[in-house]
Amino acid sequence: MTTGYRDGAVDGAVDGAVDGAVDGAVDGAVAAGSFSPYRSAGAAAGLPFNEPLGRKGGAPFAYLGGQEFPADAWSPQLEIKLILQRFAKTGWDEGDRAIQVENPDDGDLALRREVHDLITLRNTHRQHRAAEIVAQVGNSEAYWSNMLMMGADNRPATQKLIMLAMQAGQMVALHFKHKIGRARPVQVCPALMPLVPTPPHASYPSGHATQMTLIATIISALFDEGEDHAMARYAAALAQRISENREIAGVHFRSDTQAGQQLAKDTFHGFLKEMPEVKALLTEARAEWSGITCSFDPDPETLPDLEGGTSLSRRVSNAVANRLANDLPDLIAAALNDESSSPQEAKKPGRPDKPFGGKGKKTT
Repeated sequence: MTTGYRDGAVDGAVDGAVDGAVDGAVDGAVAAGSFSPYRSAGAAAGLPFNEPLGRKGGAPFAYLGGQEFPADAWSPQLEIKLILQRFAKTGWDEGDRAIQVENPDDGDLALRREVHDLITLRNTHRQHRAAEIVAQVGNSEAYWSNMLMMGADNRPATQKLIMLAMQAGQMVALHFKHKIGRARPVQVCPALMPLVPTPPHASYPSGHATQMTLIATIISALFDEGEDHAMARYAAALAQRISENREIAGVHFRSDTQAGQQLAKDTFHGFLKEMPEVKALLTEARAEWSGITCSFDPDPETLPDLEGGTSLSRRVSNAVANRLANDLPDLIAAALNDESSSPQEAKKPGRPDKPFGGKGKKTT
């Protein structure tokens, strides 16, 4: 009798679990719209259909032939993976045409200066950039979608190029990160206390800088004026800002950023732009941006400074910080009543000009 209760309990539990799992899966799929790759009015279609379609008399159903999978039904993300597969075979990482990335200068003096610059950025910029830094850890593409007004079916070729830049940029950056193995800033100076978790891979070159600069380089290639086109300048500014934010966050040195920026340009001009698939996407994307010109240049005296304007609170806080930085040595000298040096002769703080401890390894 005990066995019967036990078996019944097991059967009931299994049946309940299966029924609940199926119901939950169906409900979740319908809510997420994940049943079909096709879209209706810009939204993915998710329609429950639990039993076979029954015919109402007449001839049996016939199978349909003479078809191929529709080209426009391919997922853009998967299309880009196919292009990435071909990019991997271009010889970018080996042979006579391979991309070269110089090793960073990790001498004592160079590192002291790099850390000094990161501390300055932390003290002056981190508070103001914190929200966007966190958002850009894993969703920097959203900033490009916002700036370039891409969504639904708007500018699909440009969207694919940005996807390609993100994936190709990650591939080449990780290759050199693994090859060079540079320590992260927090390993050199734990007091930096990064704003975001330090990524689980080496520091040099910066992956964000590689990806963002690759996107900006591609955008500039869509216009006859190249980097001088108004839209290309906006793209370059956004790429620089997101790259710099990684320094402000405390997870990259400035030299990581610079190496990533150069790597991106070498990747595009040396390999990507010569690929037939990329050439085709560039041609389609140029058509998406045709007719866009620079209508006017803002007058700084009458219009906000669109290219780098700073809020009033930011200007005030920076002015106070700079004033304190300049006056602090004088204040300390006055407080100590240093007779050997007048306040006016006190040394101002600046970037380090000596290695750790005054002596150490020579920079290479």
